[in-house]
Amino acid sequence: MLDLLDRKLRQMHESLGNLEESDLSSIKPEQVATPHGYYCKVDFSQGKTDVGLANIATLLITNIACMKDHLKAWCSKNNKVFEGDTLINSDKNVALIHDLWRIDKHAELNSKPRSGHHPNIQGLNQALSLSTGTSAGSEAVFTFDPRTGEMKTQTQGGGSVKLAITAQVVDEHGALLGEFSDICEKATAAWEQALKRAGVAIPARQ
Repeated sequence: MLDLLDRKLRQMHESLGNLEESDLSSIKPEQVATPHGYYCKVDFSQGKTDVGLANIATLLITNIACMKDHLKAWCSKNNKVFEGDTLINSDKNVALIHDLWRIDKHAELNSKPRSGHHPNIQGLNQALSLSTGTSAGSEAVFTFDPRTGEMKTQTQGGGSVKLAITAQVVDEHGALLGEFSDICEKATAAWEQALKRAGVAIPARQ
C-alpha cells in the first residue's frame, strides 16, 4: 500500500510540475516578410490546443483529489484516524479541487458541493510568466529581438522566467474564486500535511 501511495504522490507532484516549464528553447518566433512589411510573432502556447490544456488540468485535478481515497485506505490498513473529509470540509482549496473532480466524473454535482460553490475552470492558456520572487535584489528579464528572433532571459535571486499554464476558477455566477495554479498548489500542500499526520513519508518534489 505504501508503494502505491508513494507512486500516487509522485504522480501528483509531476502533474503539478507540468503547469510550468523553465526551458524556453522550444519557442520558435515566426517571421514573415511581405512586400508590405515585416512581421514577427511569438506563440508561447507551443501549439497546445484547448483540449490538450484541458487534459493537463484534468489530470492534475484527478491526482490531487484521489488522495482522499488513497489516504482512507492507508488509514484503514494502519489503524490511523482518517482526516480526509474533515480536510475537505475545512479547506477551501481542497474543497474546490474535490468539487471540480466530481463535476468532471459525473458531469454535474449530484450532492451538495463541499466548497459551497459549483466551480468551473475558464481561460486556460499557456503564457510567458515572469516573477521577481520575494527576496531583495531579485530580478527577471526577458528580451526579444524581432529582427533576428533571438530571445534572452536573465534572472537573479528568486527571479524566474517560465512558460506557465494559467486559468481561473470561477463559481456558478462567473465570480472569481482563485487562480487555478494557486488553488492546486495549496490543495497539494494541505493533502501532504494530512498524509504526514497519518504517518506517510512524503517524497521530495523533483
